Amino acid sequence: MGSPVLRQEHFLREPSPTAKPDPPLQQAAPADGQGAVDWQFAFERSEVMRAFQQELLVSIGHELRNPLSSQMGSLQLVLSDLCDSPEEEREYLQSAKEAVERLIKLLEEYTRLARHDLPIQPLRPEPTRLRPLLQDVYSLTRLQAQDQGIRYEWPVLQPAPASEVPLLPDSLTVWADPHGLVQALLGVCRWGIRTLRYGSMALHPYPTAEEEGRLCLGWNLEGRCHVPIQTEGCAVWRVSERLLREMGGQLELCESGLYRVGIKVTLRLAQ
Repeated sequence: MGSPVLRQEHFLREPSPTAKPDPPLQQAAPADGQGAVDWQFAFERSEVMRAFQQELLVSIGHELRNPLSSQMGSLQLVLSDLCDSPEEEREYLQSAKEAVERLIKLLEEYTRLARHDLPIQPLRPEPTRLRPLLQDVYSLTRLQAQDQGIRYEWPVLQPAPASEVPLLPDSLTVWADPHGLVQALLGVCRWGIRTLRYGSMALHPYPTAEEEGRLCLGWNLEGRCHVPIQTEGCAVWRVSERLLREMGGQLELCESGLYRVGIKVTLRLAQ
């Protein structure tokens, strides 16, 4: 059975008479002397981002090394006049040009991370389009998954046929701080990638039947996992869980086993 098509109006309904109101959002105190800053949490956020940057840099280094070595060999053939014809030279040069363009895109993925490296900035939730944010998270984590041989499948980001409504519309917005939500989801994905020994990690969104005005993102991890599977005491999980909670969301481990793990992130939809 395929994933349900999500529309903003599926979630924005009148709350039931028995529904409890959402708790007030907790935001980090400003660092301008008007309130105390949770420096311990700020330090944890900073350390988690620093570790992620290191892992991403290592992954990009691995990604760059092989194509660069291959193209160096091709260019050496051209420079040494070992090609059989001018047409063959042009083929090697065109191949080298295309490889350089691909490598530049990889470097751009790393520099994009700098926009989110604001570990002690107070959270300022606002209506945030979810799809482009998820695309950023995917591009910043796929290399780590690739390095571990994990099939990293996010079908929700695949373009839908012209005759169908996309699973995750571009107009769908959530109530979140963009930088904080990116860091939280980076942590969720990083935890999942490190938990899998091999297998696949797929993302599927679905509405919550019990809570109106909310959206769930579910990551299904299938394959062989490292055991024991635990979140307690894990800084990456702890930081992501708190960031989501302070934006009115939730992070939970909904299924845990040697061959299957389920992660659920609940987000508030923008009213």
